[in-house]
Amino acid sequence: MNISFIINVVLLLAIVLLLLLYYNTYTRLNKIVKGQIPTVIEKEDDVEISVDKKIEIGEGTMIMTVEERKELKFFNHNQKFQMGELLRASAEPLGHGILGNSYKAMLNTGPTIVVKRLRDLKPFTKEEFEKIVNSIADMKHPNLLPLLAYYHSRDEKLMLYSYAGNGNLFSRLHDRGGNRAPFSWNSRLSVARGVARALVYLHLNHKFQNVVPHGNLRSSNVLFDENDAVLVSDFGLASLIAQPIAAQHMVVYKSPEYGYARKVTMQSDVWSYGSLLIELLTGKVSINSAPQGTNGVDLCSWVHRAVREEWTAEIFDKEISGQKSALPGMLRLLQIAMRCIERFPEKRPEMREVTREVEKIQAPVITEDDDDVSGDRSLTDDSLSTSTSMIGDER
Repeated sequence: MNISFIINVVLLLAIVLLLLLYYNTYTRLNKIVKGQIPTVIEKEDDVEISVDKKIEIGEGTMIMTVEERKELKFFNHNQKFQMGELLRASAEPLGHGILGNSYKAMLNTGPTIVVKRLRDLKPFTKEEFEKIVNSIADMKHPNLLPLLAYYHSRDEKLMLYSYAGNGNLFSRLHDRGGNRAPFSWNSRLSVARGVARALVYLHLNHKFQNVVPHGNLRSSNVLFDENDAVLVSDFGLASLIAQPIAAQHMVVYKSPEYGYARKVTMQSDVWSYGSLLIELLTGKVSINSAPQGTNGVDLCSWVHRAVREEWTAEIFDKEISGQKSALPGMLRLLQIAMRCIERFPEKRPEMREVTREVEKIQAPVITEDDDDVSGDRSLTDDSLSTSTSMIGDER
C-alpha cells in the first residue's frame, strides 16, 4: 500500500512538472510570435552580457534571433563592424529572393549595407558553407557587387553586401511614372558592356564546382551604385541553393536545354545574357524578370517572331527608337542577342567572344537629326545577318 502511494505521488509530481514545462514553452513561443523575444542574460567577468538579441525592421517586425557574441566574418579588412552594431541598425525590408528575405540596414556610424537572410540551402557543414562563401568573395571585379561579410550559426546564415543606392535595371527600364528621365541608348549600351564584363570574368575565374557561374542573371540583379556604375549581384548562389528550389526559380533553368535535356551549363548563362539584352532593347518586361503578380513576355520567342515577320516598329523601345545615329548599334546588339539565345548551347558564342563584340559597338554622338526611325529600315533576315563574325581569335 505504501509503495502504491509513493508511485502515485511520483506520477503526480511528474505530471505537474510536465505541465509547468509546457506552460513555460508555450509562453516563450507566444512572445516570439508577438516579437517580444526574452533577452537571456549571462555573466562574464561580472558583466552582464545579452546573448540573444533581435533585429528590428520598420515597426518592430522581427526577422531573426542571433547570438550577439558570434561575430561577422569579413572579407574586407577596411570595413568592419560588430554584430551588436548590426543589431542596433535601423533597417527596412527590400524584398524576397530565391534564398530568402533581404534587408537594408543603416548603421549608426558606417555604411548602409544589404543583409540577405539565407533559406532553402543545401545541407552543408559549416566548413563546406564557408568554402563556398569564400569562393564567392574571391570574385572581385568592378562590375560585381562585392560580398562584405557573412554570419553562420546553426539556425541563421547571413550574407552582407554593399548597398547600391541607385536601384536596379528592372526599375529603370519598367517604372515609367512620375518624373523619370528617359533611359537613353548610350546608358543601355553601358549596361550591356558592364554586365558582359562581369559575366566573362565569372566564366574565366570562378571556382564553383558543378554549377553555372551566375545562374540567375536578370534585370533585378543588375544594380547601379551612387555613380551609376553597373554592378551584377547574386552570382555564385547556385552553389548554395537546394536544387529543387533552383530549378523552380533561377533563370538558367528556363533555358531551352533545361527544357529538353534537363541540364544547364555555362552556355545557359550566355542564354540569360541574350535574354537580358532583348529586355534592354525592347523595354518589355521579360518573363524571366517579372516579379510575382506581374505578367511578363517570352521575349526570346517574341523577338524571333518579330524579326521573321518584319515588325520593324515593334522591336525597339520607343525611348531609343528615335535616335537615328544609334540604329547601327541597336541592330548590332540585337544580332549579338539573337546568337546568344540560340536553341542549342553549342551554337551560342562564348562570353568572351560576346564581350569583345559588345565592346566594339560605338556610343553615338546625339544630334538634332535623331528623329523617329521606326519606318526607315526593316529588320529583315538580311539586316540581321551575322556577316560580322563574332568568332574572335581567342578560344
